Amino acid sequence: MFARDTKPQDWYDWAEVLVAADVTGVEQRGRMDVVSLRVIETFKGPQAAEAATLEVPNNLWSVCHIERPVIGERVLGALNANNDALLVPLSEGYAAELRSVRPPSDPR
Repeated sequence: MFARDTKPQDWYDWAEVLVAADVTGVEQRGRMDVVSLRVIETFKGPQAAEAATLEVPNNLWSVCHIERPVIGERVLGALNANNDALLVPLSEGYAAELRSVRPPSDPR
């Protein structure tokens, strides 16, 4: 439920890398979904390249009660210190909330 109900500050606390991105591909490899992204904005972490790839356990979608991302969808991509990845749909309103709680030490 973390992925669906998380407040913006909790994302900053959990993630080492936090980006807004558009999904450019979704491929299933065994128990993992490999999601290709076109990075739009970096909220936290090193300035991301224009593209990124996250591997997400494919059972995550049903466990977290979120839809598997589709090509063209805007998502919040997150990666924590253990290399656990999460992807959730991202609205412009929620992106604005993420910007508003960005830690002062990260002025992007």
